[in-house]
Amino acid sequence: MDRPSMDQGAARTAAELRLQLAQVTAASQMLERTATDESSRKYLAALEQGVCRMLRTVGRLELSQRLGGDAGPELQRKPVDLALLSNELGARLGELLAWAEVELAVSTPDHLLAQADEGLIRQLLMELVSNGAKAGSRVTLTLVRREDRAVFTVEDNGPGIPPERLGYLFSSAEEAAPDWRRGGVGVAIARRVAALHGGTLVADCAPGRGLRAVASIPLGVSEGVELRDPGAAWDSGGFDEELIALSGLLPAGAFGPNLK
Repeated sequence: MDRPSMDQGAARTAAELRLQLAQVTAASQMLERTATDESSRKYLAALEQGVCRMLRTVGRLELSQRLGGDAGPELQRKPVDLALLSNELGARLGELLAWAEVELAVSTPDHLLAQADEGLIRQLLMELVSNGAKAGSRVTLTLVRREDRAVFTVEDNGPGIPPERLGYLFSSAEEAAPDWRRGGVGVAIARRVAALHGGTLVADCAPGRGLRAVASIPLGVSEGVELRDPGAAWDSGGFDEELIALSGLLPAGAFGPNLK
């Protein structure tokens, strides 16, 4: 089977999975109306946790398909205040990570305008923060401007990884065949997003001192461009993208009625 046929088959599979998950999600939301006792709420939370984790897998599959190929997708570029985006996203991620006893600290300038695909930048940051939260109990997200580039740095206080594994993780071979079990897909997605913006993603670590991932993208804006508020991207009535992104490490208590 050739690559286009495989891609089409994967797309159809992902669409079918989304349809089935939408039906399960609708059923779970109906159950919230009657889940009044502790036991029912516990099982409902476990159900919604599983749905979110499956949505994360499907979403990654769809995004990998979208970002694949030599040319990649056409980016939806617009003026985005990366500082505002980082702080709003960081606040939501920090709220959720508290369930996993992980602290997230965010540091940014007052404003930093870039011409970027807001949705993909959000995905890049969620992947990097999620990876850091799996490794340690404290994660920091820092945004600075260096000449005509925006530089995101995500660091954790975990044990780090061996130098030989670090080289493999950020190699073209890992991007071409990421390991779904060890999170290689997230790294590949983040690095692809940076590359599509004309940027880079690199990482370094020292044994016992955690991992530091640095994504750098060009600002690509002219003076006098009006700042735009990206606004909240999640729907309080359903599963928001941050909850889905972190579902692989959050406990069941983060899910269920009145917790999304």
